Amino acid sequence: MKNTAREDYRIVITPRRLGDLGWMSISDRMASSDIERDTRERCEEMAEQVKRHVDNVGSVEVQFTEVHTCSHCFLTWEELTAEEAANPSTWIDEHSVEGEPVCCDKAIAEFRTERGIPAEQQDGAP
Repeated sequence: MKNTAREDYRIVITPRRLGDLGWMSISDRMASSDIERDTRERCEEMAEQVKRHVDNVGSVEVQFTEVHTCSHCFLTWEELTAEEAANPSTWIDEHSVEGEPVCCDKAIAEFRTERGIPAEQQDGAP
């Protein structure tokens, strides 16, 4: 029979968006010229306030999730794995290698140029 126990209790505090002014809301881009920096600073300030004003705190740390996107098409960043690079059915062409982006032609071209890999062959190209 399965027993379930709850452990590792913690409190998660989520900061208010930069553009949430309480009495009105604007986009974060209008509220900040550097959203990532300003959000990190807000979280660090909140962490210090929790340490200073709350009893029975074991630890306080700022955590985040990294999100990788393409600087050209803004889609989620994806790359060919070693397995995909070894499989001709997943190649873009015979020059495809592990780590090559798969989201858009501009990202592929930039990747190949930086590494000295021949450019992607377009349909009908020699």
